Amino acid sequence: MGEPLATSSGLVNPSFVIGAGEYLLAAEEGPHGNVVSVDPMTLDVVARAATGGADSCHVAVVESQAWVANYSSGTASVIPLANVLSGDAGAPRILAHPGSGPVSDRQGESHAHQVTATAWGTALVADLGADRVDEYSLAAHNFALLGSAQLPPGTGPRHIALKGDFMLVAGELDGYIHVLQRTSRDGGSDYFWRWLFKSALAESTAAVEDATEFFPSHIQLSEDGSKLYAAVRGPNTVVVLDASGLDAAGLGESGNNDVSLRFLLKISSGGNWPRHFAVDAIRNKIYVANQLSNNVAVFALDEQGLPGAEPVQSVEFGSPTCILLS
Repeated sequence: MGEPLATSSGLVNPSFVIGAGEYLLAAEEGPHGNVVSVDPMTLDVVARAATGGADSCHVAVVESQAWVANYSSGTASVIPLANVLSGDAGAPRILAHPGSGPVSDRQGESHAHQVTATAWGTALVADLGADRVDEYSLAAHNFALLGSAQLPPGTGPRHIALKGDFMLVAGELDGYIHVLQRTSRDGGSDYFWRWLFKSALAESTAAVEDATEFFPSHIQLSEDGSKLYAAVRGPNTVVVLDASGLDAAGLGESGNNDVSLRFLLKISSGGNWPRHFAVDAIRNKIYVANQLSNNVAVFALDEQGLPGAEPVQSVEFGSPTCILLS
């Protein structure tokens, strides 16, 4: 990382950004959420479309549709990508599945946090407030709710990662990674999500339980799926787990199996409140956005994909919330 090539003052509290063809899409997190298309070279705003939700915090492109997670309103908005790029969103399709959880100050209602497309033609919406990951159909753009993966009470699902038929869920409120498996019903095409186990995002469960603040944020699998990277706010760490044991072989209906996540490494995030990160497998780097210390810390990855203990670079940046590699 070097000197900034471009800056933009046209966006209002952009909390997440993705690439969408020749444009970038950013979610504007505010009382009246927007999804904004941006020129990647100049960072000029191309168009802005209202999401119809509050505090839009994540955006994904799924089959020519922009899906936006609206945290405070607990909904997902679906807008044709062409409409987002033109700024003519019309009336966004709003998907709502209200719920709540036991953590009174965080789970009084649904809080949609992330949208993820699956390889089998559905979209997953993580609901931190309701301890669920809801699954929607993409067929014929009807976006019907197919079912939900239920997490233990108080999990607070924030971000997810998929490895084959396994779903890995970061529990923002309990500090664990939860592992579920897509499981066939009676050998047919219908399926449900079976919860298997949870793993601490620290060297021990005591480290999680004894912490004053312990809030996992983003998770990401390595390109080969052998490792899971996670950022944790509070202790301000980056944690690496061995995910090579996630293998469908040997799974039984009883739930007894050999799948596991093994703790490998924990390092300082190089700042305060690591909200997001990105792993660069080409340059063998991991870039960590430390929101409250206003810096992006860069760590080198070794041959095993493990980050060094100290950053090789730290770049000052005002309240970074998302890293997008080009």
